[in-house]
Amino acid sequence: MKCGRKSSPARFLILAGLFSAAQAIPVKANMSLFYFNPFNNTSTNNRCECGTYGVHSPVMEARGLVVLSNSTNLQACMWDTRFAPTVSPWIALIARGNCTFTEKIKRAAALGAEAVVIYNYAKHGNNTIPMAHPGTGNTVAIMISHSKGKEILEKILMGYQVTMAIEVGKKHGSWMNNYSIFFVSVSFFIVTAATVGYFIFYSARRLRLARAQNRRQRRLKADARKAIGRLQLRTLKQGDKETGPDADNCAVCIEVYKPNDVVRILTCNHLFHKSCIDPWLLEHRTCPMCKCDILKALGIEVDIEDRVESFQAATVSSEASNIPSINEGDNHSETASSGYASVQGTDEPAPEERVTSENCFLLLFLKGDHLRLVNASQIPRVEALPHLDNPGFEGDFEVHEAKS
Repeated sequence: MKCGRKSSPARFLILAGLFSAAQAIPVKANMSLFYFNPFNNTSTNNRCECGTYGVHSPVMEARGLVVLSNSTNLQACMWDTRFAPTVSPWIALIARGNCTFTEKIKRAAALGAEAVVIYNYAKHGNNTIPMAHPGTGNTVAIMISHSKGKEILEKILMGYQVTMAIEVGKKHGSWMNNYSIFFVSVSFFIVTAATVGYFIFYSARRLRLARAQNRRQRRLKADARKAIGRLQLRTLKQGDKETGPDADNCAVCIEVYKPNDVVRILTCNHLFHKSCIDPWLLEHRTCPMCKCDILKALGIEVDIEDRVESFQAATVSSEASNIPSINEGDNHSETASSGYASVQGTDEPAPEERVTSENCFLLLFLKGDHLRLVNASQIPRVEALPHLDNPGFEGDFEVHEAKS
C-alpha cells in the first residue's frame, strides 16, 4: 500500500506531462474569407489553412463580420479601445505588439467579439506561432501571418465587407506537410534496402557453403569407391569358421554368416556382408566396429583442401593432447595396413618397404599463418633423453657421474 501511495503522485505527474505535451501541439485553423463590394454588389472568396489556434483558446468554429479597432496602430492596447460592428456576430482583427495577447483578447471579448484574429509581425513573413493567453475564457483566438492580415486590412479600408469563417484544421506542425512523407519514404527505403542486402548476402553465403560441402562429399565418395574396389572380397563356404556356431554376426545387419555369402574384408581384418558394408563405407569410410579409416589405411590421397582442413583440425586438437598420440595413430594405421597385407597375401610390400616409401610423401606444416610443404626425409630426428624424474634412469645417471 505504501508503494502504491508513493507512486501515485509520479503517475499523476506523468499523465499531466503527457496531457500538456498533447495540448502544446499546435492546431491549424482553416479560414474562409468572403469579400463583398457594396459599390457594385460583387463578391469574391478564398480559403486557406493559414491560421493557428492559441494555446489557451478553445478549438472550435467561429463566424462573423471582421471589424477593426479605433486605435491608430490597430493593436487594441489602450483602455479606451472601441470596435464599431454593424452586425453581430463579429470578429476582431488586431495587430500584434505593444501589449500581451491576453490583454488584446480580453478587451475585444468584453466588447462582444465572437473571436479574435491577431496577425503577426512583418519580420516573421508567413509564419505563425501558438499564442499563450491564459485567462481569456471561451473566446476563440487564432494567429495569422502578417501578409494575410494586411490583405484583409486593405479590403476593409477600401470599403469591402469582409466575413470570416474559422474552422478546425489538422493537429500538427507546419513541417508535417513538407517533410513527413519524404522522411517516411526515405526511412522505408533504407530499411528495405538493408533487409534485401542482408538477405542476398546470407543467401549467397549459404549457397557457397552448400556448394563447397557438396563438392567435398562428391570427392570423398569417389575416394571411397576407389578404396572399396581395393578391398578383398571373399565367398564363404561350408566349414569356414565364420559360418560356425561360435562365429560373430554381421555388425551391420546383425545376421549370422551363411555359406555362399559374399563378404568384404576391411583393412582392420573385420569382415561384413558386401551388400551391408558397401553403402556404409560410401557414407562413413570407416569400419563400423573399430572406426578404422579405409582411406588412410590404403594410402589414398585426399585433395589439398581436405588435407589443409584435417591438418588445421589436428593442430587445434593437438593443444589438448601430447605428441606421442600422433605416433600412436601412425602405428595404428601401419598395423592395420600390415594386417590387411597378411590377409591379401605376399603381393603387398613389407612394412619396412612401406615405411621407406612413406618417407617420400609431402607433409604439411603450419608456420605462423602460412602452410608449407616439407619432405618427410628433411625432418630432423629428435632422440628422446631420459627424464630425471624417472627412477629407472637415476641409477644410470649416478653410475655415469661416478665413472666421470
